[in-house]
Amino acid sequence: MSRPFNRSGLEGLEDLGGQGRKRRITETERWRIIGLVRLPPPGWLTVQTGGVLGAADAAGRPE
Repeated sequence: MSRPFNRSGLEGLEDLGGQGRKRRITETERWRIIGLVRLPPPGWLTVQTGGVLGAADAAGRPE
């Protein structure tokens, strides 16, 4: 099998793009997931204002 460099020299090393699996989620969905992962799960203790420990809403989803 001929390598891109052997066929085209340095120009054969350029990124061709379109390689690999296509994304299954949009960029907006990706950033929303990242934001949710960074939040503490509901019901876990978190440090509130003044350094007091408190639980997030155990019944609701994190907003």
